[in-house]
Amino acid sequence: MHAREEQANNLARFLVLQSEMNGNLPIVIHGKSYKPDVPYCIGSYSTLVGHYIDNHGRIPLYVDPLADDQTGVVSDFTQPAVILMAHNRNVTYGYTGSMPTKDREYFAFKPGSIIVDPWRCEPEREGFTVIHYGNTRKKPI
Repeated sequence: MHAREEQANNLARFLVLQSEMNGNLPIVIHGKSYKPDVPYCIGSYSTLVGHYIDNHGRIPLYVDPLADDQTGVVSDFTQPAVILMAHNRNVTYGYTGSMPTKDREYFAFKPGSIIVDPWRCEPEREGFTVIHYGNTRKKPI
């Protein structure tokens, strides 16, 4: 549990730093529930990261159409932001061989946004900065 909390705090610090280095962009967490396609927010890693973002003096927003806890949840976000990709259907359900629905974004990301992807699945996008958080491996030459 301690390692999970430290990891969440480190990720929160990283998101706040990205925001501060880029004109204090808002921080939006893509997915509040504990995994895609479920409403339950109790035990959610997203809310733990959000707690630490709050401890670092920032207020995170969440976009998650199914979240049963609507605190801090917005249905859309219309400006550039630091976006944490907390949900990824392919990673969560891909091992089953049966995807419940196609992976999709919960809102239209605005150019100028910084997409932080701990799953390391998000492709490069023109007009966006994509960071594969936690990737310590060098790209092959």
